[in-house]
Amino acid sequence: MLDSEKKELMIQTLKNKVDKQILYYLDICARCAICRDACHQYKITKDPKYIPAYRAELIRRLYKKYFSVLGRMFPNIYEAKEVDDEFLLSELYQVAYACTGCRRCMYYCPFSIDTLQILSVAKAILLSAGMGNQILQELSDAAIAKGENIGIFKDIFVKMLKESEPEIREKIKDKNAEIPIDKKNADVLYVALSGMHSILPAAIIFNKAKINWTLSMFEAENYGYFLGDSEKAKTIADRIVKEAERLNVKEVVITECGHAYRVINFFYEAWTGQAPPFKVTALIDAISRYAKEGLIEVNKNSSSEIVTYHDPCQVGRNAGFFDEPRYLINSITDNFRELTPNRTKSWCCGGGGGLVAIPEMDEFRIKTGEIKANQIKEVQAGIVISTCENCRLQINSLNERYELNIKVKSMMEFVAENLKV
Repeated sequence: MLDSEKKELMIQTLKNKVDKQILYYLDICARCAICRDACHQYKITKDPKYIPAYRAELIRRLYKKYFSVLGRMFPNIYEAKEVDDEFLLSELYQVAYACTGCRRCMYYCPFSIDTLQILSVAKAILLSAGMGNQILQELSDAAIAKGENIGIFKDIFVKMLKESEPEIREKIKDKNAEIPIDKKNADVLYVALSGMHSILPAAIIFNKAKINWTLSMFEAENYGYFLGDSEKAKTIADRIVKEAERLNVKEVVITECGHAYRVINFFYEAWTGQAPPFKVTALIDAISRYAKEGLIEVNKNSSSEIVTYHDPCQVGRNAGFFDEPRYLINSITDNFRELTPNRTKSWCCGGGGGLVAIPEMDEFRIKTGEIKANQIKEVQAGIVISTCENCRLQINSLNERYELNIKVKSMMEFVAENLKV
């Protein structure tokens, strides 16, 4: 049982977070169950708690108890629940942090109910109860600490980058190719992920395209967003915004990471009330533009391997990038084969929402990725491309579990491998 002070904080959080939009969602849901068959987690587990409408019902039960006359008077009849109900909180934790945020349910819902927005209320309540996911909390705090102590890491980071530059020069036959960092007045600030796998292919492309660019000191991923803590998420995003302002860049290009692009391009303004003073571009959009403008050229790959593309939920359904990856793939191979369904109807791979970072979710996410594994098997793919890091990590896990015998690549890797030099 939670103490009275914490319980009061949870009630106040519920009151603050349930705005008119959330109330509309809670009121208009017809319990038609269309969302049930749109959710990959329910389709695989058949567990009712993963039905999107049921996830929303948990919030509705809390709201009824404190802000509905009938719920306060007749809690048993109207299934109204106290915020410290242990069973409800346990279910709330499971369904909130299990959700990948793919929003496939919203696409099929006749009222466009956004379950992800409703679950943001759930996460806020859990955080106020001290029940947020511990791993995501630690990763968020580590990112904030790095932002406050960036000077400690800079020399090591620069050394690592310099050691990688000869590979770029050899690849594109340009002795002047480099990975610039902390460069003022560049046209582009590129924000990568942790590790050279998301820096090197992009650096090859930027240098080949003769882009005036510089690399961010910070990683694109934002675990505060997955945690559901908007203050931490804003603080993590602020590192990138302030760096871009200090360097006076014109455009910030976010690497192949769906949530990272959406955090800077969509959510940052909502959190701060101010849009970033620069253009925000997803890397897939930038690479496609460079190819169309003739800044880079690709070779037609003669391999007979079947190539397929997984539409990441955050890059595709939630950000609208469908044609750009297909344009690039078809420029490189004649052996492209679509997964079915795809684009707006694409099934989630099962690894979004931060699940790949949460060990307790490992078995669940791999199990619920079976639909995606079966899609890949059906097209007999040899190469699976995706423009999202979490998707690639998940599909690599599916590759091992379901013996798919595939190679999983990022789009920047696929393009860099097939650049005409």
